[in-house]
Amino acid sequence: MPLKKPVLHQVTIGVVLIVLVGCGGGGSNNDQPPPPLLNPSFTVSLTSSSITVAQGGASQGVQVSVLAQGGFDGTVSVTVSSLPSGVTCSPVSLSVTAGSPGTFSVSASNAAQIVQKSVSVEGVSGNLNASASLQLTVTGSQVPDPFHLVGGVIVHGYYDEMRQLLFVTNPGLNELDVISGQDFSIKARVPVPQPWGIDQMADGNTLVIGTEAQEILTVNEDTLQTTAYPYSAKGIGSFALFFPNVAAMANGKVFLIGQEQGIDSSDILDGGQYVYEWNSATNTFSLPSMGASNGSSETDSLARSADHKWAVFASDQFYLYSSDSDSFSAASLTSVNPPSGEFGVRGYAINGDGTKIAVASATQVTFLNQSLAVLGTTPIPGAFQTARTAVQFSRDGSRLYLQYDLPIAIEEIDSGSFSALGYLSALVNPENNEERLLATDSQGRGFVGIAGGVRVVDLTAPLIANTANGDFSVPSCGVPPTTLSLNKTAQVTFSATSGVNVYVGGQPATVLSGGTSLNIPASSNPGLADVECIGSDGNTSVVAGDVSYGVTVAGISASLLPASNNPSIDLFGYGLSGTQEEIPTVTIAGQPALNVGAVDSAGPGVIQGVAVQVPNGSSGEQAGVGVTSSLGSGTLTAAATYYESPTILPATGLLQLIFDTRRNLLYTLKATEVDVLNPGTLQWGAPFTFPASATGTFGTMALSPDGRKLVVAGSTGSALQFVVLDPDRVVTPSVINRSGNLNSVGSIAITEFNTVIILGPPSLALDLSTSQFTPLPYFGGQVIRTSADGSRLYAAALNVSSGEVDSIDPSTYQVQTQTFGEFFWTDLAVSPDGSQFAAVNAPPYLAGDIVGFFDSSLRYLNTNVYPAVSPPDDTSVLGATYSPGGKALLVPLGDSIEIWNSQSGTLIGRLMTPEELRVFAYPESVIAPVLALDSTGQTIYVLSQSGLTILKLPATLDEMTPVQWQGTVNSNSIQAMLKRSTASMKTSLRRNRQN
Repeated sequence: MPLKKPVLHQVTIGVVLIVLVGCGGGGSNNDQPPPPLLNPSFTVSLTSSSITVAQGGASQGVQVSVLAQGGFDGTVSVTVSSLPSGVTCSPVSLSVTAGSPGTFSVSASNAAQIVQKSVSVEGVSGNLNASASLQLTVTGSQVPDPFHLVGGVIVHGYYDEMRQLLFVTNPGLNELDVISGQDFSIKARVPVPQPWGIDQMADGNTLVIGTEAQEILTVNEDTLQTTAYPYSAKGIGSFALFFPNVAAMANGKVFLIGQEQGIDSSDILDGGQYVYEWNSATNTFSLPSMGASNGSSETDSLARSADHKWAVFASDQFYLYSSDSDSFSAASLTSVNPPSGEFGVRGYAINGDGTKIAVASATQVTFLNQSLAVLGTTPIPGAFQTARTAVQFSRDGSRLYLQYDLPIAIEEIDSGSFSALGYLSALVNPENNEERLLATDSQGRGFVGIAGGVRVVDLTAPLIANTANGDFSVPSCGVPPTTLSLNKTAQVTFSATSGVNVYVGGQPATVLSGGTSLNIPASSNPGLADVECIGSDGNTSVVAGDVSYGVTVAGISASLLPASNNPSIDLFGYGLSGTQEEIPTVTIAGQPALNVGAVDSAGPGVIQGVAVQVPNGSSGEQAGVGVTSSLGSGTLTAAATYYESPTILPATGLLQLIFDTRRNLLYTLKATEVDVLNPGTLQWGAPFTFPASATGTFGTMALSPDGRKLVVAGSTGSALQFVVLDPDRVVTPSVINRSGNLNSVGSIAITEFNTVIILGPPSLALDLSTSQFTPLPYFGGQVIRTSADGSRLYAAALNVSSGEVDSIDPSTYQVQTQTFGEFFWTDLAVSPDGSQFAAVNAPPYLAGDIVGFFDSSLRYLNTNVYPAVSPPDDTSVLGATYSPGGKALLVPLGDSIEIWNSQSGTLIGRLMTPEELRVFAYPESVIAPVLALDSTGQTIYVLSQSGLTILKLPATLDEMTPVQWQGTVNSNSIQAMLKRSTASMKTSLRRNRQN
């Protein structure tokens, strides 16, 4: 019987092709089938489809088996491919046969990428191959977060090894911050006016601080008690000096760099035009005798040895000071900075015992001995700049650290072999303009002030090799600002340098989807978390506060809210909104907030803001703030206090306010009269009407210290004109004219001698007892104010770059003048006793104000600093006023009144007004204050859009408890956010009120 044709059946299983050969139909028993057609193959199988290994942990075994097919009896070579960075298999290759499995050991290095991905286990035998898929997860442990937010702006620091404390100067908050060297918690915030440079005295117990105010301070490190040492040095052109940089010597002398206020030393904040010395034993300031320059030459920084016996600085020459001999030696700048000092000296340092000096230029470092002879040089990567950079020896003197900026990096140089070794990144985004290597310690840690906090860098870590072009590359990980609920994870888009590991708040984040997404870990801690990017080489960068968990209310822009009238305020926090469109639920004092706006983000980072209208409340009621969004809920207790419902008396034509403390009356100036208000009854009395002969245009008035004369000043075009009124109405008002080519009157003050001072040009004194004028020297100012008793007179030049302030003797008219080049004054206030005055810089094209506080000797005492969560959002109003006790200064803005501590320059509180105040036009020809206080300092009278607004505070200004504003908030972009969110809210409110 003929054989049937064979039938072939093909079945595909995985990558194995099995061919079955069969015969169909019948036949005799004598028929023999042909031998089968064989197709040898194999499959690869694993004992588990997934495996998890930990960074630096024990290896995990993966057993691999081979299943033979079609008579396969060969040996299979098995390897694993597509492993992530830092993960290895041992052995590299396995030889496996059917029935005899092999095992790989999978391990992850300490720097392995934290990732979840699929890897391939591949078997090859001749021209045959098969594979299996293995899901690999690499886990990491928690790491320390290297960035510690403090708030404000940190510029200099000193690390005390004995106390394990880092002391940093923070002019952004007017304080010295004391930080633990173990956990970097803030141990204390010590009020200090505009602190800048810092050093420890040779006693090991006392810090000396240079300030931008006209004083230096010492601080006892154990008690934190401060002692001020005022000075009033002046530079060329009479600009006041401040001392931003200090170096304390073993003989008790302290070297100080003197910088002319407002005239930066070649844009170097630490530099100056002078070198002074302060003798701590005699408390005297002097220019040291050091050669031809006598201390009067450009100097950018100071450096001293750890034993306090040696100091160096570059000026007209390069100077070395010995405290043992109290003498200087010098060498030319070109000799210490070869070749020929081509790029100038950029920085310098001296080692612990003063035996080795390092001088950095743009391209190299030169090492010198105590004879200022060159020991050796080394080229350095990139151009080393002078501004915002630092040069320091390590504690043991073996390394020299060069701090580069933008991006900030620390280059290390071997000071023995004079060779550049490499660098480490210290980057924290967002960077600011004051980034600085503050200090180092004996453990090899570097402390960097940046982004309102302290970044810790392990200077003993493996260094990154310098590149030929001097670039300091840093690892990057593009994690978008993210808000998420507590105890929830989130998967976000992701881009990064190859092999970068990501940590959020110190917790490892897993890279997914082939490196295009990231799994942000869950957290039970509400608030901000930093994102840390660590490259496979160990180099690190940080994005500050890029992720937040849950809902945290950081603060609101005001601490005093009206019990009615519903003004708008700004609310700041984290997690206020989970999506771009979400409007959170906001409560104030348990009541729903009105007209909650759209949430805006400040970015970079995740701080959010929203403008809301305040609901009505009860006078004296504490107002907590609550926020609920899709991310959860958060509260801030006692965020504000309601003050008594304000009163608005409708009125038009009001120009100026004066409160008569003797009669308890309020005087309001109009064009042809002075209206009189009884504060007790809120009834207007009979006005002081001007005589018919008073034909001038009037815009300012003053009350004599004894209260017997109220003088209104104006001009007729050809003459100055003064109306003299008797507040007791016993004497008929009189009109006094002064003819001639005269300017209009902008500001007047009345002295204790019953003399009216009129600023010129020309300046005049009007004797109210004789009605006679006396010409005076031109004082140079446009606004003049007096103390309550008329014994002190102060003037300020407005809207000019000199920043001039004047003190005028009311009996002799002798003038003392001080100039501050960076200030442009717009207003002036004097404390009741005249011991202090405040000049205000608040141009109407900017929100908020800068206040310079001065004493009676024109010594600059301090400036004001805003807390991060209460930035101003409106322009200035004239009428800055001290409280009756002089403890507080009121500065009105369009929508609020700021209450400043006149000693610390910090914000006591912000009072929201029921309607917009009278914003002045710029420039002003009349400097008339539109705010007045009663004699107790509890009731404020201020001109507003519709008339006279009367505000009664819950307590007197001198007894008011300062608000504890949130200090540790990164506020780089809050101001820009305010302009968007609050402007739209105010436009809406104004439309509603007009309708």
